[in-house]
Amino acid sequence: MLLAALGAFQYESLQRSLLGNRVDTLRGDIGEGERLLVRTLSVGATAPSPTAPRQPANEFRAAQTLCVRDTNVVLRGGTRPVLLAQSLACAVSVASGHTVAVVVYNRGLNPIAFAGGVPSGSIPRLDPASLSGVAGGASPPEQVLDSTAGPQLVTALPVHSNGTSASGPVTAVAQVSASTRSIDDVLASERRRLALGDVAVLVAALLAGLLLTGRALQPLRRLTQTARALAGGDLRARSRLAPRDDEVGTLAQAFDDMADRIEAAFAARADSEGRMRRFVADASHELRTPVTGIKGFIDVIRRGAVSDPAALDAALEAMGREADRMRLLVLDLLTLARIDAQRALSREPVDLGEVVSSVLDDGVAGMPDQLSRSLPAAPLLVRADHEALTTILRNILSNACKYAPGAAQTWATAREDGRGVVRVRDEGPGIPATDLPHVFERFYRGEKTRAREEGGSGLGLSIVQGLAQAMDGEVAIESVEGKGTTVTVSLPLAAADTVTLPGTR
Repeated sequence: MLLAALGAFQYESLQRSLLGNRVDTLRGDIGEGERLLVRTLSVGATAPSPTAPRQPANEFRAAQTLCVRDTNVVLRGGTRPVLLAQSLACAVSVASGHTVAVVVYNRGLNPIAFAGGVPSGSIPRLDPASLSGVAGGASPPEQVLDSTAGPQLVTALPVHSNGTSASGPVTAVAQVSASTRSIDDVLASERRRLALGDVAVLVAALLAGLLLTGRALQPLRRLTQTARALAGGDLRARSRLAPRDDEVGTLAQAFDDMADRIEAAFAARADSEGRMRRFVADASHELRTPVTGIKGFIDVIRRGAVSDPAALDAALEAMGREADRMRLLVLDLLTLARIDAQRALSREPVDLGEVVSSVLDDGVAGMPDQLSRSLPAAPLLVRADHEALTTILRNILSNACKYAPGAAQTWATAREDGRGVVRVRDEGPGIPATDLPHVFERFYRGEKTRAREEGGSGLGLSIVQGLAQAMDGEVAIESVEGKGTTVTVSLPLAAADTVTLPGTR
C-alpha cells in the first residue's frame, strides 16, 4: 500500500509536470507566433492582389507569407481582423514547427481562422464558458480533450486589436492544441518502470521479511517446542534462550520461571503424596500391632483363660496396655491431622515458666531422680496456645525419659533475641549423627530404638515441630552421641501492652 501510494504520487507529480511544461511551451508558441506576425507585418505593404482588391494589402501579404506551407489552410481573404487572425494562426503554427493546431475565435466565439498539421475538423474545441472566461480576462484554461486525432492538450490566450496578446481591447481568442502522445509515451514508460520497481521492491521486501521473520520467530518456535515437552511430561525442559532485552527475552524468562515453578510444584506434590503414602502405611502398621495384640488376648480368653483368674488378669492387663497405646496413637494422629489442616490455634499470653513447672510437676513414666529447674521468678510471657504448649513440653519430657532413662535433666527458660526460650538438657546416650537429621520425620525411629516397646510410634517430635511452627515458633535439637541431647523451643514473646500480669488491673 505504501509503494502504491508513493508510486501514484510520483506518477501524478510527473504527469502534472509534463502537462505544465507542455502548456508553457504552447503559450510560448503563441508568443513566438505573435512576434513572428509583428516582424512579417513590418515588411512594407505590397499592391493588392487582383483577386482581392478590397482586402488590406499588408495583412493579406502577411497571411500569404505565413500560411504558404499549411496545406490545410485555404486563404480566401477578408476583413483586417480576419486576416490578422489567420496570420496569427499560421504564425503560431510556423513557430511551433507545425506541431500544434491553432483556432482563433472572434468575440462571438465563432472560429474565424485555423492552422496546423491537422484538418480543422480534427481540432478539439474548448467549451464556450472557458473561451468567454479568456475573453473576459480570466486565467487561461488548460484541458486534455479527445479528438479524432487522439487526446489533445488545449489552452487559450486572448488576442487584442493589434493581433497580439500584449495590449489593446480583446478582439479574439487564440486556442492552441497539441497531441499528448509524447507525454503519454513518457507516462507509459514511467508506469512500466514503477511496476517493475514495485515488483522488485516487493520481492526484496518479501525475502528480507521472510529472513527477518524467521529469525524473529525462532525463539518463539523454541518456546513452543519447550511447551510441548512440558506438556508431554518433561518437567526439566527449558527454553534456555540467550539473554535478550526485548519482549521475546522477557517472555522466555517468564516462561522458564513458570517451568521452574511447575517443576517445583510437581516435585512438592510427589513428595507430599509419597509422605502421605508412607504416613498411611506406617499408621496402618502401627494400629495393626495393638489391634492384633488385643485380638490375640481375646482368643486366649475364648480358649479357656476365663477359668484361670491369673491368666485372665494378665490378658486383661495386656489388652488395657494395647488399648492405651492405640488410644495414644490415635490422639497423635489426630493432632498431626489438625496440624496438616493448618487449623488456627487460640493464641494468648502464657507464662512459659508456669507451664514448664506444671508439666514437670505432673510428670510422666520414668522420671529421673536428678531433674533441675532454672526458671526465673518473673513471668516470661509468650503468645501461645496453652494446650499446644503443654503437649510440646510433655512430649519432650516423655522422649527424654524414654530414650535417656535415669539420665539427669535440666530445664531452663530465658528471654533471647526477643523470644521466649525453653531449653531441655539431658545427660543420656545422645542421638547418633546418622539419625539426627531424621528425628522430626513421622514414624522415624533410630537404629537403637527399633523395638516398639522402647521406641514408641515415632510421632512425638513431629508433633512438637508442627505445633511450634503453628505458633510461629522453632524447635532445634543438638546432640553428641555419648554426651547427651539438648532440645530448644523458642516462641514469640507476648506484646507488653496486651498483657495483664497477675495481681494487676
